[in-house]
Amino acid sequence: MSVPGGNTARRRPAARALRALRRLALAGAVAAAAAAAAGGGGARAETVVASVSSPRIDIGSNFSGVDIVVFGVVERAWNEPMPPDGYDIAVVVRGPPQPVASRRKERIFGLWINGASEEFPAVPAFYALDSNRPIDDIAGPSALSAYGIGLSHASFGRVPIEEGNAFRDAILRQRTAQGLFREQTGSVTMLTPTFFRATVPLPSKVPNGRYTVETYVFAEKRLVASDLAELTVDKVGFEARVHTMAVGAPLLYGALVVALALLTGWLGGVVFRRD
Repeated sequence: MSVPGGNTARRRPAARALRALRRLALAGAVAAAAAAAAGGGGARAETVVASVSSPRIDIGSNFSGVDIVVFGVVERAWNEPMPPDGYDIAVVVRGPPQPVASRRKERIFGLWINGASEEFPAVPAFYALDSNRPIDDIAGPSALSAYGIGLSHASFGRVPIEEGNAFRDAILRQRTAQGLFREQTGSVTMLTPTFFRATVPLPSKVPNGRYTVETYVFAEKRLVASDLAELTVDKVGFEARVHTMAVGAPLLYGALVVALALLTGWLGGVVFRRD
C-alpha cells in the first residue's frame, strides 16, 4: 500500500496492523494444527513469523516521515516449554549498503583541507534497532557481531570491527545527527508471551532503496529464531523523474540545469530592467 505523505500515513498503520495481526494469527493456528497432527513427534526449535504494516513507502513532495509497524509471533511445538525468562526480541531495519569515505579535516597554512581518510564499503543508508531490553542483556557479543545487531556491532563491510576508530565514529555521529541511525531500547512491546509489536519511525530524509526488516528472537541469550522481510522506499511524482534523469542521464540533466539558470537570469534582467 502506497504512503503518499507522512501525516496521512501516520493515521493508517492501525488498519494495516490489524490485517497483519489476522495473517499472523492464521499462521500461528496453522502451525499449531500441524504440530498437533504430527502427534508430538519430537520437539523442534522455535520459529518466528513477522509482518511489516507498510511494505512500500512512496515519497512525494509533502512527505514528512512515516511510522512502520512490525508485528510478529513466536511459534513453538506444542510440547516445547516456555523459556524461564521469556523471549527477547530485536528488530533491525537496515537500508541499502553503500560505500562511504570518512575524511579528516586538517588545517594547513590557515586553510582547512581534506586529510587522511578511510573507506567503508558497506555502510547502511539507514539503520534502526528496536528491542524489548538492552541488547547486551539479551545476547552475547559474538552473536550480536555475527548478525550486526547494534551500531557498535555493525561492521560496515570491514571485519574485524575496530573499536575507537575515529573515522568509523565520525560516520556514526553524522548519521545519528541526521536521524538515519538510531537505537531504541524498550520499543518492542510484548503483547503476549509470544506476540510482539515494534513501531519504527522513518525520517523525512530516509533514502531510496530496498530495505531489510530483520527480526531476531533470543531465549537465555541464545538465538532461537529469525525472520527476514523487505521494505521498499521510492520517490514518486516530479521528484522521481528529476532523480531518474540526474542518475541516468547526468549530461542532459546538467545541460537542462544550466539552460534553466540562463533563462531565469535573462527573464530577471528583462523584468527588472530600468529604461
